Amino acid sequence: MEKILTIVEIAEKLRVSKHTVQAWISPSSPNHKPEFADLARHAGRKTVFLEEEIDRWLNQRKGAMYSMEYTGTSAYWREKFIKARGLFEGILKLPKITERLPKKSFKRGKLALDYEPLIMWLSNCNGSAEIESYVEKSDGLIIASPLVWWFLRRMWRNSKQLQKIKKFLLDDNIFEIASMNEESLKRSLEVPMSAGDISIQAYACSNVAGASSLLTMNPTLLKTKGLNVCSI
Repeated sequence: MEKILTIVEIAEKLRVSKHTVQAWISPSSPNHKPEFADLARHAGRKTVFLEEEIDRWLNQRKGAMYSMEYTGTSAYWREKFIKARGLFEGILKLPKITERLPKKSFKRGKLALDYEPLIMWLSNCNGSAEIESYVEKSDGLIIASPLVWWFLRRMWRNSKQLQKIKKFLLDDNIFEIASMNEESLKRSLEVPMSAGDISIQAYACSNVAGASSLLTMNPTLLKTKGLNVCSI
């Protein structure tokens, strides 16, 4: 006899949230997955799935999920990012922000992350919930290669923590890695030097890589007109 699963049971099986499953089957959602939505069946007002069909769908995707290189992103990048919230709680500390920052929102597209929001997320500081709301409506996450190196260097002396941050930034294929190239070097010259090297590199690399906006807490970036940035 075929086993029928509810949305809640499917979410548990796939290790994602109920909200994510609902987004996958909703045609109006930016995260709609037509091939997954085709598996949904209706029993009165309930949406259900056949476990055998879900297992077949998972087996078809396994190769792509586990053989990607750093230049690719996982089919479950969003769920993996959300699962990492608080990964370094009590270890990473957010630098103190001493001034009130301009509020700039994020609408759609690929979202890049500066180092402060990443520290905020990994340490589960205030603002993490808003970061999650941005990630939920983004089409993908971008991180600059110099910023990846910056985080790896911070964990260099602790092999356990180094492996954890490497898995998050590289091995889990959550992010599209934006490289530092000639074009990004030129773009960095358009940003005031007072923004600091890390944030300038994060902005320039991700902007050239196609990010719609950089999520940052950097005062200079947020106050400079014409930059594609957003804040919490």
